[in-house]
Formats: sequence, C-alpha cells, structure tokens
Amino acid sequence: MNWILKGALSVTLLVAGAVGAMAEPGVTDDKVVLGAVDPLTGPPSLLGKAHRLALQVWQDDVNARGGINGRKVEIVFEDDGYVPARSLQALKKMVEVDDIFGLIGTSGSAQLAAMMPMINELGIPTLNNMAVNSHHFNPPLNPLFVVGPTYCQEIAAGMTYLVEELGLKDGKYAIAFQDDEFGDDVRCGYLEGVKKYGLNNVLELEFKRGQKDFSAEMLRARAAGVTVLVSGGVVAEHSIMLKEAAKNRMDITFLGAHSAHLTPVQALAGSAGDGYYAADYVPALTSLEVPGVAKFMELANTYLSEDERNSLNRALAGGLCRGADFRARDGRMRR
Repeated sequence: MNWILKGALSVTLLVAGAVGAMAEPGVTDDKVVLGAVDPLTGPPSLLGKAHRLALQVWQDDVNARGGINGRKVEIVFEDDGYVPARSLQALKKMVEVDDIFGLIGTSGSAQLAAMMPMINELGIPTLNNMAVNSHHFNPPLNPLFVVGPTYCQEIAAGMTYLVEELGLKDGKYAIAFQDDEFGDDVRCGYLEGVKKYGLNNVLELEFKRGQKDFSAEMLRARAAGVTVLVSGGVVAEHSIMLKEAAKNRMDITFLGAHSAHLTPVQALAGSAGDGYYAADYVPALTSLEVPGVAKFMELANTYLSEDERNSLNRALAGGLCRGADFRARDGRMRR
C-alpha cells in the first residue's frame, strides 16, 4: 500500500471549558452528558467500534484529570448500523431520553445528513470527524463542527498525486461510486481532477450501497480499457473491486479515499491490494513520532485492554482530538 498524505492530524481543538451557569440540557453540577452515534454492527462496524474506543479513552482521560470544570463526562453510545433512518432515531432517543448536551460522535455521510435538520433545529453542538462530506457544509450549520478534509478534497489531492507524481496524465480514467452522499463527494473530487488536468474520463459506474458483487462493473472497466480507477467503496467494496481486477488480470492503478486506508481492507484484499493508493490525513498508529499519536497510544495502553487496542484503526481520529469547542459565538457553551 502506498501513502499519499502523511500529514499529521494537527488539529487541536479547545477542550470545552466554560460551562455556563445557566441550566443546559445534559449539564448538571457534577456531570456533562454527551452522545455518540456509531455503526457498531454490520461491515462498517470496524470503523464505529474503533471510534467508540477512542471516545472512551478521551472520556476516561478527561475524567481522570478532574473532568470539565469539575464535571465528569459521560458519553452515551448508540448503534445505527450505518442506516440513516436509525441514526436519526438514535439522536431522538439521546435527546428525549438521555438528555444529552451535545453530540461528540457521528456516523457516515448519509447518516449525519439525516440528523442535520434536528441538530440545526435544536442547536445541538455536534462534532463530526468520522465522515467529512461536502453535503455537511451546504448550507453550513452553526452547531456543527467538522474535523478533516472532505472526501472531495481528499480525492482531488489524490488525483493530483497520480498525475504530477506518478505521471498518469495519459491514462484512461474511471470511477466506481456509491449511490449516496459519500459517493457524490468522492465523484466530486474525481471530476475536479478530470477537469483540472483534462483527463480521459472513459467510465462512471454508480453502485448500490452495500453491494458485494462487482464482477459486472470490472468487466465494463476492462472493456473500456481503464487504467486508473477511483474506488468509491467504504470498506469491503474497495477490496472486492481489487480482487475482481486481479482475477481478470487487469493492470489498473487504484485510488481510494481514507476509508480504504484500513488494515482490515488491506487484509481482505490480500495480494490483490498490493500497490493501491489511498488519500488520508490521519497518520498510522505506529507513527509515534507524531506527538498526538504517541499521546493517544499512551492513553490507550492505560485505558484499553489488549484486545481493544488491537481493534483500533484510523477511525480513532476523534480520540486524537482533545475535546470539542462547543462554544457559541458569544463564547458561552450552550444549546
């Protein structure tokens, strides 16, 4: 596997500090209740479970240091199974039953999009670092804070690398993208690269979310003579496309978004994944020369079991941040 973007996650958000004296949902004299919606079941659960562990580490660390202004942090977790309707149901439950102050973890692109009207209506302070999508900014929402580049920006940067560093300007380009907000944003970056460099865009393949058979798509790519394919799969889809290409003895350069940069994806692809490219902005967990990674792994060794540490992956990005700046424009933390 090759790495395109090795930059450290340098974002350091302010730890939520000044909890206002006025009554706020989820805030008592000794506790601040936050919520997190993650895919904890189904194929994307390898992302959600790692994200949950990272948030648990943050919670334990903050509480060990006295909490936020003397208030302990309690995070309520809900599983949406990567289904947008369930994401909204989970948020409603956390607001109506758990009385959360803010949302410190969100699920995928379409899943957050489903929750955005409610987040905006109730002014729920929300931190998103799992799936950053252009749809989350159009229009921008004041309560929604985002960490990381969009998929569109990632893929556009990856396209620049393919052309300027690998010299693939004269290739036959194609994209396979999911039929939702995630796929739209991946395609956005692809088309940006095509336009910027005048690339030969020979094929665009839209597929259903959760699709497991890509034999027809890869045969079409072979027939079109595709030499560069942007893969808009989230987890398993990327590996399956790589295997199909290998089975058909296709000489294709693959580029994926950061969701392709996961150890399980590489393991599932096996030797078919040798040499594919992924655009990412989170360093590997072994990059201990990066202060944020070293600090997080130190905390992970303190608060997680060996099995839990083995479940970590780049989706722990939330844990690399030390909190969320939920302050409103007037500098006060409120809903």
